[in-house]
Amino acid sequence: MNLKQVNECLAETEDQLMGGLAATDVFSKQSGMSIAGIRTAPKACALFNVVCERTIDSVKKSGLPIPQELSSLIITLGEDENVLIAVIDIDTKYRWGLAIDLTKTSMGVLISVVLPDMVPRLRSALGSRAS
Repeated sequence: MNLKQVNECLAETEDQLMGGLAATDVFSKQSGMSIAGIRTAPKACALFNVVCERTIDSVKKSGLPIPQELSSLIITLGEDENVLIAVIDIDTKYRWGLAIDLTKTSMGVLISVVLPDMVPRLRSALGSRAS
């Protein structure tokens, strides 16, 4: 694991989101504890880790034909849906959580620019092969 590279990826993410990044953490799936972040949110890491695990279990039990690799979670919050919470599975050990202010950036930038660029780079920095 190269934490310097992980932190560089998070800093670049902040730049790419053009001021819309409220907080971000890469955290352990096992413990829910952050290993790196910007404006880190330890409680959010722990709680969203539980939400992700319960969501994955619910999908499995439901029989819905959703592949395991699509187990990321994206939630919009607020009356005008101006806050986006994204939790992305990086690999078998780590998740990447982001809180984004959609009044300053767009979901399109996140999905079309940031995630395709950063997920492979984070996997590499964490020493991962795949999710």
